[in-house]
Amino acid sequence: MNMSKVSNLTAFWLTLSLPQKALLVAFILLKIALIVLLPLTGDEAYFITWGQNLSLGYYDHPPAVGWVLYFLSLVGDDLFWYRSFAFFSALLIAYLLYKLITLNDLVEKTTAIWVALAFLVSPISLMFVVTANDTVLVLFAVLGVYFFAKAIHMQSWLDTLLAGLFLGLAFLSKYFAAFMLIGLLAYALWFWRNINLKQLMLMVLMVALAVAENLYFNATHCWNNILFNFFSRTEESQFALHNVAAYVGMILLLLSPLGLWYLVQSKQHDLPAVSAFSNPKTLVLFAAIPLLVVLLLVSFTNTVGLHWPLISVTLLYVLYSGLSQGQLKKLFVFNAVFSNGVAVILLVALGFVNQLISPTQQHHVAVYTQSEKVCEYLPENTAFFTLGYSSQSALAYHCGNDNVHVFASVSKYGREDDKLTDFKALDGQSLTILITHEKEAAKISPYFQSMHVKPLKIDEQTTYYLIEGSGFNYALYRQQILTKVNDKFYTAPDWFPVIENGCGFKRKYGFE
Repeated sequence: MNMSKVSNLTAFWLTLSLPQKALLVAFILLKIALIVLLPLTGDEAYFITWGQNLSLGYYDHPPAVGWVLYFLSLVGDDLFWYRSFAFFSALLIAYLLYKLITLNDLVEKTTAIWVALAFLVSPISLMFVVTANDTVLVLFAVLGVYFFAKAIHMQSWLDTLLAGLFLGLAFLSKYFAAFMLIGLLAYALWFWRNINLKQLMLMVLMVALAVAENLYFNATHCWNNILFNFFSRTEESQFALHNVAAYVGMILLLLSPLGLWYLVQSKQHDLPAVSAFSNPKTLVLFAAIPLLVVLLLVSFTNTVGLHWPLISVTLLYVLYSGLSQGQLKKLFVFNAVFSNGVAVILLVALGFVNQLISPTQQHHVAVYTQSEKVCEYLPENTAFFTLGYSSQSALAYHCGNDNVHVFASVSKYGREDDKLTDFKALDGQSLTILITHEKEAAKISPYFQSMHVKPLKIDEQTTYYLIEGSGFNYALYRQQILTKVNDKFYTAPDWFPVIENGCGFKRKYGFE
């Protein structure tokens, strides 16, 4: 950032009122407090394990978040370091929204700054406290859209290369990016007379290479991503009208009810002097609407996650550039007050985790909130197992042990560990397994000739159990666990292409 930009930001800061400055500073401090105080989540730990096992892809999703965490780990293996990526991503996204808006010369830079600030203190930005695949997805998507806009308007080959790179990485972050890419392609075809078609073809080629990389990984890894995202996750679909209402309400909340109300009221958000092609708002509508429509259709049969529409709602903040600065200042205050309130509630809730979580789940909490105490009881640098990917990933990180694995899980989630274990090679051996509830011992006892159960008292309310199982019965485990896993998660429909030696899981356990 050059000195003129720094001086411009300094001048803008001086124009803020004391309450506005206080809200902005409070938001940043509360967000940092969440980054520091929020216990490591299971999904977050799961993605960190991806970064420790660099690969062309992973079971659940395309690989970009694993790649990002791998490069971060080269600097330091620290939770706050990993989370700093999410924190600075939100700042960069806000800046990119500012830059995207100012591609329209008729919009004042001060207006663009207010839009960026309104986003920066929004509930969307507040969610950027952990580095997960959605964090990486939104960052690469907004980078891709920004350079796409620059490329088609300025016809710069450098911007074209950057657009292709980041749009490809967005696809390799999560499949939701595909709908944004379809929208951008539709935009380019709609305005094809204004676009350098050679540069468009280069961007399409670069994205196609990312798609090809993902297809190659899937074809040689049991079609993992495809089966998980389009089959396993949708097998329990059923119509529920309340899901539709929840989805619509979620979009209204993420985009800010006040901002949407101002858009409805505003007579300025369509500037007649700006052609549709030259207006960044046209571009973001093309990029955002396809995903929102698809998720609306999905909501008729499935619950839509809060993080699913993040690409679209982030880009749609550009629409607020048509509001007056007075309206934007009120939107900034509204978002800041709301987000700060949510942050305070979350911080207070962290102190009452045991009281807020249902009694049936309370015994799991210590894995995440008292991990150091749990690790004291566990084997150091030797293999042990848990019963789920969340506890496995969290303890692998906190205990500094890369040899923690998952035992007897038939869940569709978090099956990356299937690549890292070979139960066939463990036949007849003794295995160490951590369980968080005594009744779980009955789940694993059939697979051993004998078991020794050792209670681990974590605190007055929580006791875990460390099981030493002797004589692991692989044949029974294969019949009752691995066969079910193979049928549900590693067997593609008959119409899928069959690739020789294309599924390591089947080859390892003789299911081919």
